[in-house]
Amino acid sequence: MFARVVMTSPYPGFTIMAKSIAKELDLEVIIVEAVLEEAARKVREICEQNEIDVIVSRGGTAEAIKKVVDTPVILADSNDFDILMGLWEARKYSDKIGFLAFDYPKMSYEIQNLVDIIGVDIKQFLYRNTEDIIQQIEKAVQDDIKVMVGGGSFGVNLAKERGIHGILIRSSRRTLVQALQRAKWTLNIRDRDKKGTKQLQTIVDLSRDGIVSIDQNEVVTVFNPIAERIFNINRNEILNQPLSKFQWNRDIARVLGPDEETSGDVINVGGTSLLVNRALITVDNQNYGKVITFQEVSKLQQLEHSVRRRMHERGLVARFGFDDIKGNSEAIRKCIQRAKRFGVTDSTILITGESGTGKEMFAQSIHNISGRKDGPFVAVNCAALPENLLESELFGYEEGAFTGAKKGGKPGYFELAHGGTIFLDEIGTLPKNVQARLLRVLQEREVFRLGGDKVIPVDVRVIAATNEDLSEAVNSLAFRADLFYRLNVLNIKIPPLRERVVDIPLLVKHFLNVYNQRFQKSVQEVTPELMEWLCQYPWPGNIRELSNVIERLVILAEGSFIGMELLDMESIAVERENGEASNTEERLTISAGTLEEMEDQIIDIYVTKFSGNKTEIANQLGISRTTLWKRLKRLGYS
Repeated sequence: MFARVVMTSPYPGFTIMAKSIAKELDLEVIIVEAVLEEAARKVREICEQNEIDVIVSRGGTAEAIKKVVDTPVILADSNDFDILMGLWEARKYSDKIGFLAFDYPKMSYEIQNLVDIIGVDIKQFLYRNTEDIIQQIEKAVQDDIKVMVGGGSFGVNLAKERGIHGILIRSSRRTLVQALQRAKWTLNIRDRDKKGTKQLQTIVDLSRDGIVSIDQNEVVTVFNPIAERIFNINRNEILNQPLSKFQWNRDIARVLGPDEETSGDVINVGGTSLLVNRALITVDNQNYGKVITFQEVSKLQQLEHSVRRRMHERGLVARFGFDDIKGNSEAIRKCIQRAKRFGVTDSTILITGESGTGKEMFAQSIHNISGRKDGPFVAVNCAALPENLLESELFGYEEGAFTGAKKGGKPGYFELAHGGTIFLDEIGTLPKNVQARLLRVLQEREVFRLGGDKVIPVDVRVIAATNEDLSEAVNSLAFRADLFYRLNVLNIKIPPLRERVVDIPLLVKHFLNVYNQRFQKSVQEVTPELMEWLCQYPWPGNIRELSNVIERLVILAEGSFIGMELLDMESIAVERENGEASNTEERLTISAGTLEEMEDQIIDIYVTKFSGNKTEIANQLGISRTTLWKRLKRLGYS
């Protein structure tokens, strides 16, 4: 362990006691036996050659050290009792006593209480440096002082040379213990600060944004590698330097100079367009500097293009047909027949059904039997797109429509779906302003790009889907009535899995085949007991949840059959028995009631189990966050 603490000592006895205490505290300490300017010079030399984190000193020596180093200084000043002991000893020699003390700025010594205890008058002699000590000793000689208390070993020795008995003010063991303990605490705090600073520095350096931080004195405190590259400046040359030291060109000055908050400014620096954000650092209305971040617009556009291209590639083809919809129940057969009749038309369709029932599969199947089957199928999850991007993604934008807009503009999803079908999933989440624009598209079959001034005709069939009750949303004014009626020309309601229990064995067999191929397993079937459980479970996540369960069971299976013993690994089991609702680690028991009542019980249990984490609850139930939010709101959760 290397020493990171320096301690000054005014006399040899102080040194001996300090070494003993440091050893007890398991603290490596460099001790300098000197006072005032000499001590400050030696400490500065040590700090220049070593990584010193804290200095322990007392009185005037501490003040002298503070003037020459930036390292924190902890005071080990003598307390009133230490001073009293020195004065009491002085009284044995004479009643003409002087007290040689450091002259702290804006602080005077309250000596009267000590005078009252000692019972003799005491004269103070104040100093700030060694020259002052010499002068004060001479003054004490003139004032016929016989005993001088304080001034460290330098003052005591000087007093003796001038015929005055000198007495040291000795620091008590308690004073030194407290000072070195504070030094150790300071080391721990600085270690945590160093770790935090290193972590923050790593984050800043790895950022793909240029980041510059400037303090209230216009000194650069952060300058990351991206900033180095963009400004072509070595950060070692600029860090901890004032901005005024550099001759900036006008463009760089526009990025770093202003003391005002901005967002999304585009500034050209050396032929590179930068998207600049600037934030002021204020605490209690006091300015402590600013942070500037910037990104190259060209790289943002490349990233935007790459993300959008991947999204489009995934969504332009309909992969499923009606043969992929498994089930022989009356409910699903009627639903398929209705969808096939609608499919040969070109009218708008609204598909409703709970999450996981297969609404997109129906939409793709309808597209693949329609006259548009050779055209694109564009699927859009309205809830997945941020609200500030939704409008530009659906309807497109022209060049210059907003900061960072792609050169030449960009077609929206409606234009991409021209000649084919656009599937708008979770349509109930659309903001009101987007609902108004969508209504125009449905009425006029034309779009206006953002920032555009021309009409673009689109030949698109719209299939919308929702797991919400849109009529209720209309009544609550959350959804436009005129848009609802435009969407609800033809409607298909997909039954939940619990209403088509007879299809579960067929679906289980289908998913076994799928996951056998995927995981190279040979599971033939599930046991009768497990099949009975699968048919009794209400499946709040519908077919998606059933698929997930079978996937896990196939992965866990070691033979040709899957039995109930593997079901213990499942996160939920619901038994339809009368009794109080209870919650154990792997099984839920709820009271019998209506379907809605039982679902509410499950949601209540999951709110407690997952501490209100809506994302986790929605994932476990296999429903969207929007659906969960509405159910929680109805149940009275905030």
